[in-house]
Amino acid sequence: MRTLFVITMVWSISHAETCDQILFYNSDTNINNYKQLKIEFDKFFEKIGHYKFQPFDDENIFETQLKENKFCMLILSNWYYIHLQKKMALMPILKAHRKGVDTQEIVLITKKMNDQKKIVLAKRTVASSISLLHSKALLNRILDDKHYDQNLNVLRVPKDIDALMAVGFGMSSYALSTFYSYHALSMINPSLYKRFICIGKKVKIPLMICAVLDLQKQSKLIDAFVNIDKIPHGKNSIKMLGIDGFKLYQRNVHHTPSRSSNGF
Repeated sequence: MRTLFVITMVWSISHAETCDQILFYNSDTNINNYKQLKIEFDKFFEKIGHYKFQPFDDENIFETQLKENKFCMLILSNWYYIHLQKKMALMPILKAHRKGVDTQEIVLITKKMNDQKKIVLAKRTVASSISLLHSKALLNRILDDKHYDQNLNVLRVPKDIDALMAVGFGMSSYALSTFYSYHALSMINPSLYKRFICIGKKVKIPLMICAVLDLQKQSKLIDAFVNIDKIPHGKNSIKMLGIDGFKLYQRNVHHTPSRSSNGF
């Protein structure tokens, strides 16, 4: 079920010196055509400067690319941004929004049972596109004060939709998923959707984050992202990401990080 995708780019020395990279990795999104996503974003960036968009759906390959430290912006899920903050001096500068809201809900999904009281999270497998650490943190919030086995098995999958399908195929008892992806399943596989149920609380987290290392150098790029929904190719790009646009991440917009090197 796991897929691996990365577009390989061959750069000349002169091109590498003049072209900045925008790197994308977000397992919360259910993108089927990464090649088309790159095409749409590259068309958008052609109008504003020498930028190239590079999407990844593999965490290890993405982090290998980060070591080169040649990017000017990262587009990430909120949980992965928090993960990278421990390694790099990243500054959140933009956040995505959808239908006027800049947060999304995380839900815990399982198959319906005749007696829902028998649903317990112990000695079971939870499929998740989120890291083990963040999956357990979310489970604590979703289940509130209910107890569950801290040694439960987390099955890492590439995307939200894969987590849901893992429950459908019996590879997992539960799935952590955004509510957006769970709702999308009702159109992708209606019969499977009808067999599922949400348990516990819905937990709100921010939508995807755009982060930079140097705020002053990226003002033109930031302005372009704020207005991305007003440009034809920009509209196509964000539509593929399942969002309506980006707005400034006000809380830390003037913050200057103290670290100056990455921790890879």
